[in-house]
Amino acid sequence: MRSLGFDRPDILLVTADPLVDHPAFPANLLARVLQAEGFRVALASRPNPEDPESLRGYGLPRLFAGVTSGALDSMVANYTALKRRRSDDAYSPGGRAGGRPDRALTVYCNLVRRAFGKQVLVVAGGLELSLRRFAHYDYWSDSVRRPILMDCGADVGIHGQGEIAVVRLARLLDRWLRDAPDDAARPVSTAPGLFELPGLVFRQPASRPLPDGVVSLPSHEEVVADPVAHARAYALAERSRSRRLAQRCGGMMVLVNPPADPEPHELDQVFSLPFSRDPYPDYRGAPIPALEQVRFSVTSHRGCFGGCAFCAISAHQGKRVCSRSQASVLAEVERIAAHPQFGGTIPDIGGPTANMYGSTCTSGKPCDRVSCLWPSRCRHLASGQRAYAELLSRASRVPGIRHLFVTTGIRMDLVLEDEGLVEQLALCHTSGHLKVAPEHVVEHVLKAMRKPSGKDFARFLEKHREVSRKAGRNQYVLPYLMAAHPGCRLEDMVETALFLQRHRLVVEQCQIFTPTPGTAATVMYATGLNPATLEPVFVEKDPERKRLQKALLLCHLPENGPDVRKALRLCGREELSSVLLRR
Repeated sequence: MRSLGFDRPDILLVTADPLVDHPAFPANLLARVLQAEGFRVALASRPNPEDPESLRGYGLPRLFAGVTSGALDSMVANYTALKRRRSDDAYSPGGRAGGRPDRALTVYCNLVRRAFGKQVLVVAGGLELSLRRFAHYDYWSDSVRRPILMDCGADVGIHGQGEIAVVRLARLLDRWLRDAPDDAARPVSTAPGLFELPGLVFRQPASRPLPDGVVSLPSHEEVVADPVAHARAYALAERSRSRRLAQRCGGMMVLVNPPADPEPHELDQVFSLPFSRDPYPDYRGAPIPALEQVRFSVTSHRGCFGGCAFCAISAHQGKRVCSRSQASVLAEVERIAAHPQFGGTIPDIGGPTANMYGSTCTSGKPCDRVSCLWPSRCRHLASGQRAYAELLSRASRVPGIRHLFVTTGIRMDLVLEDEGLVEQLALCHTSGHLKVAPEHVVEHVLKAMRKPSGKDFARFLEKHREVSRKAGRNQYVLPYLMAAHPGCRLEDMVETALFLQRHRLVVEQCQIFTPTPGTAATVMYATGLNPATLEPVFVEKDPERKRLQKALLLCHLPENGPDVRKALRLCGREELSSVLLRR
């Protein structure tokens, strides 16, 4: 700050991530965006939660202090699905666990308040705010908690993709304060138009009349008392993302403005900023595992219209896919090729689902569907498979690129629409293993997940193997699968294990469903009801049986043998032991 000639920032950003100048690290991305707008920005990574002096040294921010828990929800980052504390953290130098406090958003908002008092506007944001902006079930305390703005100590919040909303907020506050003779004389919370900003989350007394057009959700108290009200509140919020929403909590009302989702040209501008793709020098060369995975990867788009029940992407980024222009992506590939540490391989070009790049809605207006693919494909969805295939082809031809792979999830029901793309992925963009995410194969479980039929997975396997065989290549498909999702019983995992055996598949990674706030599957877990239909859903809450479900997917590993036998005995299927445990 001294070398840049200022003694206090316009904006202080506090994050639970390490400082890495890469667009996959949210606070650093926001810092670059705000800096490009002419604002003075300071970044504080993992300040000591017990020491307000760890923030006071930056000086009192002129406009606001923004707080995020980082790229991950802090509770998901710190605990396994069985509520055991994790032994590592991919977003820590050296991968060491313990640097990110539980409920980091609340901890750091309160730290900012202790450091600067009421002199600063505290703005909460990021994934943790987006998923908890309404009353929500919290798996780690096994309770329904209040909207997080009621507890975290922030004045306002920003939900969804934050760049556009944060810049608009900074511009509005800057204009307001520049007209004032004294900063302290005009509290920034009184700036005209503040509470009309898209993406803003704020509070007001419940006695105050609501603006016209607001959709009122069942109150926090109703959600706590009644599972049906809980399910209905979630379903109404999910269908009404493009409208202003309100939820009463005690004597207050939490209001949530529609998100400020970026347009394609705005996304192009964000990714054109001069990211070094390097960690800050403070870490003295200690590797940051999350950076090593994505350092030379490229984000081609944001948003996902799949609407999977267990996924938080639609709650945070929305179902509208915003794709960067090919020129923008190719320019980033050229910058990567010039990086001094680049070895010639781009591990991924993709987004939440890689082959949704270029997909659009031909209706041109928001709708209340929670998914463009479930329960059936929307007639307004225009798939972008050719656009994605062309993007991969052009990026592969950039000088300095020897290999370009696709490692983010492929939506198999979409890719099967274009045999040319299936062949291109198999022949040009698979590094020996192509990772896909069917999540399950049993039909009623897939229905609860809002996933396509398991038949699509079998068809994709057959096609990929056929292409690889004709090309003389020994390539494999590695499926990601999930255990203990609502609707899934132990018997369903037996059927999945048999499917894996029949199709000669080995699972490297399997996760036990973690009830993350802001998802339909978590509402199912908490209420036993499908929020879309209010029909009952089976929920497995026994930790031992969850563990046995996972063991069935990994039955090819010798150490899982005893658990597999126990699972089969509980299902009355002991005769399958020799089949599933065959080496």
